[in-house]
Amino acid sequence: MIKINLSNAQKQVDISNVGGFDLTKLKFKAVALAIVLIYVPDLFIVPMWEKDFTTKNVEFEQVQGELRSLKRKVSQSAVLERQIRELEAQENILKKKLLAVKQAISQKRDPTNLLLYIAKNIPQDLWLQELIIDNDKMIVKGEALNYPSVGTFTDNLRSSIFIKDASIKETTSKVRESDKKRIEAFEIHFVIARLD
Repeated sequence: MIKINLSNAQKQVDISNVGGFDLTKLKFKAVALAIVLIYVPDLFIVPMWEKDFTTKNVEFEQVQGELRSLKRKVSQSAVLERQIRELEAQENILKKKLLAVKQAISQKRDPTNLLLYIAKNIPQDLWLQELIIDNDKMIVKGEALNYPSVGTFTDNLRSSIFIKDASIKETTSKVRESDKKRIEAFEIHFVIARLD
């Protein structure tokens, strides 16, 4: 008779096969070498590189600081460049104004000599009430006790180097209110030849 054991039989555990790997075919020298190659650099090379890494990191921070400083200087120089451009624009405006002033001064005419000549050649019985100088024209208005004084005054100025033409535009006889004397009111137009 044959006995059959229907109960679960205990099977032997095969420790040579773990997770589908056959450990009997595994080469321990190669595994040891792989472990050495994996962990030895961490023990020796990484500390050596950490030293270089920290020095490079410090250098990087210094360069970053210099970069920030340079960026601030660039922004400040941009402000200075804008101010320089504004100052150059103001300088150009001032140059134009200065040129205009120089031109005005060069064109300014000094009538001092002409006025001195007129003052020296006014007859005793003639009074000037108004004298207008406009470019190369001069208008003289005044009063005289008689008409020949007006003619003498006109001839004196016409014969000077300052006047090139003279014409009596108007003469009017009237009686002065203050002393009831008869006077000649006149207006003479002159063309100025030169002022100096």
